[in-house]
Amino acid sequence: MLKEALICRTKKVGFKTNKKLTIGLCVKNSANVVKTAFDCISIQDYPHELLKLVIVDNGSTDKTLSLAKKFAKETDINTFVILNKGKGLGASRQIAVNNAEGDYILFEDDDLVLSKDFVRNQLAFMENNPNVGAAEGIYLQVQQKNSLGRFVGARYIRDSRYPKTIGTGGAIFRLKALESVGGFDSRMGAQEDVDISRRLTKAGWLLAANNSAGLYAKHPLTSLTALWRKNRWYGYGNHYQFHKYNDHSLIMIYFPPLVLWGAIKISYLTYRVTKRKGDFVFSIFYSLSLLAHHIGFIQAHLDGHGHSIATKD
Repeated sequence: MLKEALICRTKKVGFKTNKKLTIGLCVKNSANVVKTAFDCISIQDYPHELLKLVIVDNGSTDKTLSLAKKFAKETDINTFVILNKGKGLGASRQIAVNNAEGDYILFEDDDLVLSKDFVRNQLAFMENNPNVGAAEGIYLQVQQKNSLGRFVGARYIRDSRYPKTIGTGGAIFRLKALESVGGFDSRMGAQEDVDISRRLTKAGWLLAANNSAGLYAKHPLTSLTALWRKNRWYGYGNHYQFHKYNDHSLIMIYFPPLVLWGAIKISYLTYRVTKRKGDFVFSIFYSLSLLAHHIGFIQAHLDGHGHSIATKD
């Protein structure tokens, strides 16, 4: 089991440093949304001469790569664009780490909206908490057009306030901590964030939520098809971890009574965030998410994904 994450309540304070920091942006077929990331990186109030941006393209077939190269030419931030050629998200994360400079790397996702002081506040937080290996920001509540959007947004908010693992989007990692556990698993295409969280906590590093660093997803999942696809992908990665760690708790989430309990629990917790009685329909979304998760797990088993991995404690 993972250690409970450290929830750190911080105040926004003045912070000056000459620390260099790397921003990692891993993209694939993000042409419609990646401008959000470029804009949020550009407005950061941390000195741009102390920033390095590493954009890793995982085999895009749209205009993402050309947009990234265009941004690299126009920005005043030292920017590198690297091709990953479809090797997966875990490999993309590690490529960014391998090309990082300074003591920290902060990952931005293609559609994450970051506050302009996000980098500064994350860096200050890590400097003040030397035992923290990774810290994520706090997802902010924004108005959504439908119940599914509110469900996804509420889960982001809940998970960022009570984290047991660190989601990589908006998270800052201490490079020394990543190096101590061997970095991201480049064989993982999904749930590389859960895997690195497990290894960091096992190595004694704390995971944290920094509530002075606010963010939200500009384009959250708003269709059942997108919800299904994303959770099926998570389930695929879950199968890999099951074999990597021989952790049977990873398949207990598919046990029907636990699914029912989880559906009721998520509806209640989400209602506490949204205050909408009609959002108890979230139990249906939760059950559908887990079904997709389970299908992805089964598909990974049929594909043999993870079967050749040596079991690790």
